[in-house]
Amino acid sequence: MTRSKEHSHRPPDRRRERTREALLSAGRSLFASRDVDSVSVDEIVAAAEVAKGSFYNHFADKDVFAREIAAAVRRQVEQAVLKANEGIEDAAEHIARALCVFVRFALEYPDSARVLWKLNSGATMVDAPINRGLSDVVQQGIRAERFRHVELEDGVLLVMGIIVIVLRHVLEERLVTPRRAVAASMAAGLLRALGITTVQASRLAEAAAADLLSGI
Repeated sequence: MTRSKEHSHRPPDRRRERTREALLSAGRSLFASRDVDSVSVDEIVAAAEVAKGSFYNHFADKDVFAREIAAAVRRQVEQAVLKANEGIEDAAEHIARALCVFVRFALEYPDSARVLWKLNSGATMVDAPINRGLSDVVQQGIRAERFRHVELEDGVLLVMGIIVIVLRHVLEERLVTPRRAVAASMAAGLLRALGITTVQASRLAEAAAADLLSGI
């Protein structure tokens, strides 16, 4: 057996994987409440309870580490959106349900939600790979004439902006309005801004909230 084949059949290093996950979990918690620049590598390894050298065995520097956390969180919530929208062909319904998924994600994983808006703040370009799915849905809505009076860039930025504001709002401790009501109201407002009629926007938003945020 060649060395390459021996390497390909080598069992995964569970200890190394646990160390990496401990670092990522610690970083996610720290970055949820503080800016990346204000968190030191020493604090990260202390929170993860690993040796400092372990950090650099896995990540080139803190910026690479932060980008990996941001990408992982974004993938997590995007997978939830995709699952919630399986079989949904109407772009307007898709957007309403996506907003509700983000709200549920924020309530179930508040640290990850805070990381989502803090570490993805620069990813606003329509052609950014991270926005490909959203761009496709908005473009679909425009082509089907579901979304009116908006260009692709306007629509993408509108959806992104509303979702970020809603994420931050539902995590406010002083909020007394039920989170489900906030999601339904904001989803309806977002759809109206995209050109959906008031009646349709309310119907789609209420249905999305009832399906995805029951009990919240």
